[in-house]
Amino acid sequence: MIHQKGIPMKSVDESKLREIFGENNVKTDPSDLYAFGSDSSVHHAMPWAVVRPDNTEQVQKLMVYANEALIPVIPRGGGSGMCGQTVPIYGGIMLDMKHMNRILEINLPDVYCRVEPGVVDDDLNLALKPHGMFYPPTPASSRIATIGGEIANNASGVRSVKYGATRDAVLGMKVVMPNGDLVTLGAHTRVEASGYQLHKLMVGSEGTLGIVVEATLNFVPIPEYRCMGIANFDHLSHAGAAIGAIMSSGATPSMLELVDSVAIKAVNKTMNF
Repeated sequence: MIHQKGIPMKSVDESKLREIFGENNVKTDPSDLYAFGSDSSVHHAMPWAVVRPDNTEQVQKLMVYANEALIPVIPRGGGSGMCGQTVPIYGGIMLDMKHMNRILEINLPDVYCRVEPGVVDDDLNLALKPHGMFYPPTPASSRIATIGGEIANNASGVRSVKYGATRDAVLGMKVVMPNGDLVTLGAHTRVEASGYQLHKLMVGSEGTLGIVVEATLNFVPIPEYRCMGIANFDHLSHAGAAIGAIMSSGATPSMLELVDSVAIKAVNKTMNF
């Protein structure tokens, strides 16, 4: 049987998938497969099946089966990526992680939280807000982006100038390896002095090294005061020089955004100014 782009399609044992995930968490209808064949990019390719795990054990069982059958597995979060990271160009099984969406722990004294990969970024910040805390590396798609997807892509967001990207916020994680083994990486502390920091290697690996099933993250206090300033420049080089001067002054703004004349005209046109 020939799949898209002339790639031979391996058969998927649907009965095996239903044995692992249950009847309602396995999708093979073409309409479902089509919907999961793209992210927020222009790319599209059909998976062979879509499964939704509820727990780590199900992910492990899937990886054991897929590893033995040599079937690709593509983990997927909110599908908000814009570069085709979750598009199954070689087919395979789409692993939809959104059902694993529990906030497992918020530890205020030790300043960390533990979450499952399907937790939506904004939902985590909503849970942290009553404690006066927030999780900084928030991308523009934070309303739908999941923590697992952000870890896979090392998402940064507009505040990365001050707080860093996702890699800087991850303290540890649990990962299911391609053969189904479960490993614990990192720690619950801000300083981990011994051994290889393999959890940092997993951040940004886009699902190629393993599947994150739990993450330990740090958070920071919500600033008591916030303000915004706008400066106009006649030349792009002057704006660049001003940014350099700000960053070298000792001040650490949470974000610096340079908007050129093309972008300003586009915004004005959209807003009918």
